Amino acid sequence: MRLRSLAFAAAVSIATFGIVDSPAQGSKSDLAIIAQYVISRKHWTASVFRIERADCDCAYALYRIIYLPEDGKPPAPNSKSFAVHYDEQLHKVIKETSFQ
Repeated sequence: MRLRSLAFAAAVSIATFGIVDSPAQGSKSDLAIIAQYVISRKHWTASVFRIERADCDCAYALYRIIYLPEDGKPPAPNSKSFAVHYDEQLHKVIKETSFQ
């Protein structure tokens, strides 16, 4: 079990590597929580997606989860990329939406 926890921590670390703490990008801890959500929900490895914060006039922070094989391509109806609404006060993903 400990080995699994270490592997998971390493995967989250890879997913958030190189992200600088700033309000425009989100904090490293928030990005780690979102990465954990993606890894556990989609069963993706951290090397196949990236997280970016998007501007939104909504009640929660909007983060785009970009599936790297689709990066740079126009969104398609069967796209694996998606977005999440994240509550920065409660530090949890509120809902998942299609990629916009």
